[in-house]
Amino acid sequence: MTLDIPAAIEDGLTRLPTRVAAILFVAYLVIGVLSTATAQTLGAAFTDWLGSAAPAQPGAGGMPAGGMGPGPAAGGGSPLAIDVGLAVALVLFLVQAVLAQAVGVVTIRTFVSDARQRFPDGVDRRFGWVLLNAIVAGIVVDIATFVGAIFLIIPGIYVAVALYFVQFEVIVEDKGVIDALSDGWALTAGERLSVFLLLVVVLVIGLLSAVPGFLLGLAGVPQIATVAISVAISAVTGLVTVAIASRAYVQLKGEDWTPPGSASPFAY
Repeated sequence: MTLDIPAAIEDGLTRLPTRVAAILFVAYLVIGVLSTATAQTLGAAFTDWLGSAAPAQPGAGGMPAGGMGPGPAAGGGSPLAIDVGLAVALVLFLVQAVLAQAVGVVTIRTFVSDARQRFPDGVDRRFGWVLLNAIVAGIVVDIATFVGAIFLIIPGIYVAVALYFVQFEVIVEDKGVIDALSDGWALTAGERLSVFLLLVVVLVIGLLSAVPGFLLGLAGVPQIATVAISVAISAVTGLVTVAIASRAYVQLKGEDWTPPGSASPFAY
């Protein structure tokens, strides 16, 4: 089926003023806070680790160069950073990444359905198995895209476009990584220019979401307020892009396709 991007955008946006989308928005807010906090924590912990691992440069009298003691904590510019070691920070970041993927599974399964007031049946179907395969599939796609980009930017973009719906195949169809890679590649065949344009739309939405935080930073707004507003905006744009991509996926699957576990399209 031909991918109609304007229809996918319109269809995706109609999924947002609904009860399930409101619940997912709250989940995205929580994940956004956790993601920001764990990323800042990991960055601060890594900076502290580098500082402690670097050999001291003695100045006069055996004092550190400049004759001063340790400076401000590395996390001073990261309002949500937690003062923990590098290993703990890494674990926290990975746990957050798994939680984010779990929310992504629920979100995609919801938006490929026609659920409006409650989540579709089977949203937790084989959840652990699907979550693991979705994570692995995402890593494989990222590596393939990176390898393609090493040779030239264009091959990297082509791979990203061709494999864009691999995780959807895992999450929606409960496929293993190998089958999802094969079927995801086949799904975009003949529609890769349209999928590329869809990726451009998603990228533009993502870039626009960063503008308010940038402007607030230039205006001197307190960092904690800037972070809070940025997280809220990212939650909205995150839902928008997943909703649009989900409806584009439904288009590519064809008119006769229905989500697994349902004899007819979900409608609640």
